[in-house]
Amino acid sequence: MTFDKMTSNKKKETLSRRNFLVRGSGVLVPLILGTGCSSNVTGPDESEPTEPPAPEPTPPPEDRVDVIVVGAGLSGLVAAYELVRAGHGVQVLEASNVIGGRAQTLREPFDDGLIAETGPARIPPSHDLTLGYIDHFGIETSPFYTQQGEYLVVNDQGARQRQTPAAFLSGGRDAWLKIPAGIDALPMAFAEALGDRVRTGTPVTKVVRDENGVAATYGPAAKELRGRKLICTVPLPVIDKIEFDPVLSASKQSAFEATSYQDVTRVYVQYSQRVWEDDGLNGWGLTFAEGYSEFWHPTWNQEGPRGILMSYMFGELARRIAATSPGAIVPGFIGRFNNLFPGTREVAEHGTYFAWEHQPWIGAAFASYNPPFSEHPELASPEGPIHFAGEHASGHRGWMQGALESGLRAAREIDTSVTEERSRATVVISRRQMVRRIAGIPNMPGWLVP
Repeated sequence: MTFDKMTSNKKKETLSRRNFLVRGSGVLVPLILGTGCSSNVTGPDESEPTEPPAPEPTPPPEDRVDVIVVGAGLSGLVAAYELVRAGHGVQVLEASNVIGGRAQTLREPFDDGLIAETGPARIPPSHDLTLGYIDHFGIETSPFYTQQGEYLVVNDQGARQRQTPAAFLSGGRDAWLKIPAGIDALPMAFAEALGDRVRTGTPVTKVVRDENGVAATYGPAAKELRGRKLICTVPLPVIDKIEFDPVLSASKQSAFEATSYQDVTRVYVQYSQRVWEDDGLNGWGLTFAEGYSEFWHPTWNQEGPRGILMSYMFGELARRIAATSPGAIVPGFIGRFNNLFPGTREVAEHGTYFAWEHQPWIGAAFASYNPPFSEHPELASPEGPIHFAGEHASGHRGWMQGALESGLRAAREIDTSVTEERSRATVVISRRQMVRRIAGIPNMPGWLVP
């Protein structure tokens, strides 16, 4: 058995934004934003396709746009998407080389097209914005949790208890969904629609506001982009990488300082066989040993004999694992998983880990619930032409719903027509008609094959 050299961030590839095809009027056409009208309120347009989209408007000069969006996570992408639909010139500047923020799917080093999530994965049925945009882009969903086999719960003394799906998933979790193609299908659908309006590898280092609007200095060449408005979606652990001139208000800075974040580390091990199923277990559960953590079998409904077990750790335990020598993490968790599911050590193949505190442009997993956003609404309040979004500036912290909610709020602050008559896409994306390329990934997921 061999182990891959572990790194804190294995997902370096991004999807091509040139090869995304959609169905329109019975033929495949590149997705562009149309100019039809919709009477829907803020959120995804659910109307059926009608006419081919109109040509894109002439792009604005490279050094000036209506709205600058800092960050290509879900909050920035949805704000940009809706503002473009409303007729604004928008440019999204993303510091990293990855689109989607925390909505990242891990495909390497796994075999047979297996995938697992590094960030958000679960979608409660009450999250209407998340499910609405998923439907809007024609992305399929499936149950997150399995109804087969038994779940395992381990208390702080090491005692094991088996639970039926009905018991473990009580409270409505049996209705939670996932995107089987990978959670990154949602941010990539936004990015495909926005096209060259999204630039990666362009960290914003300075934001200056004056009577003419706002100017953002970005990228290694310190280029300047001017706009009437700017939406800042940068996570608070790394917002000090941007110099604001003039400085943000004291109340804003105080709200920043009062907001704490949760650290999360996940460890993944791939197995040649799902031997835990032979014992009637489904690979899911939770443990209170060494602090609370969950363990998932994210590949339970993915094809093939192989499977992945994942440990989902929070807080101090997450920080301790993230600080461990990288070469020791996966072997250590092969042992931990073998204690939970005897016999798995012999069929372990390789694995990896992902720690959000190691991501230089994000810094942590999500904003803590305490103190709640309601105690610091200044997190979301505009400062002149600068608007703020992100899951930390919402009532749904730690969820894609919160990111979408805050992004739409920021877009509405700039243009109230986002909630009234606004432009819409007149095509619906079909996953089966996509042609995409994942650079450097040898195991093309089946859903990407045309």
